[in-house]
Amino acid sequence: MRLRAEYRVESNLKFLGNLDMMNLMTRALRRAAIPFALSEGFNPHVKLSMGTVLPVGVWGKKEYFDLELIQEMHPGDFIEKMNRVLPLGMEIQQCIKLDDKQDALMKIINAASYTFVLKPSDYDYSALPDRLMSQDKLLVKSRGKQKGIDKDLRPGIFKITVNYYEQSVMIGIWVNVGEPINVRYDELLDLLKDQGVKHEEVLDIFRSENFMRAGNVFYSPFEKVR
Repeated sequence: MRLRAEYRVESNLKFLGNLDMMNLMTRALRRAAIPFALSEGFNPHVKLSMGTVLPVGVWGKKEYFDLELIQEMHPGDFIEKMNRVLPLGMEIQQCIKLDDKQDALMKIINAASYTFVLKPSDYDYSALPDRLMSQDKLLVKSRGKQKGIDKDLRPGIFKITVNYYEQSVMIGIWVNVGEPINVRYDELLDLLKDQGVKHEEVLDIFRSENFMRAGNVFYSPFEKVR
């Protein structure tokens, strides 16, 4: 049996690395007595796929993982047992059953949205989305494997929004992840800096969701399997 879970990672846990997150989730599965499956071989591990890596320094509203079990378990029971043992700042929000034909998260998630929360300002950011989206190229220095080379983010940016909430400015950017271009949150920070946003003006950064993008439509990893 396979489960797909949606969980939230709040800001107090945003500095955990991917390995730390894997270890945390594995310990929680053991403490909750979840009947998880183990891989074969000399060093067996829990058959847990955490999906896309949440960058260090960024918290996530809707993150996902897949888990293989050795016996049937109701998704509601899984949520209840896990939320009893998960640390403050992490919570399972939804869970569904998967059949064996469903692709792994790493194969299907190809887009994500990041939100940058800025300090209150008299500056009007309402023209920012049109200004950026009208450009043929949006060059920044790559922060990925090929550090320092010019990287054009424009093909990997799908939508930009600006909203005002409790006197803060919230800039949302929907981007491609994986192939053919992987847009990183720190590269988006550099792009905003080029537009006059100083790094000290950024109060918070979070990933609001991960998506399965098909054309101009963004689906959650739950929508395609229900």
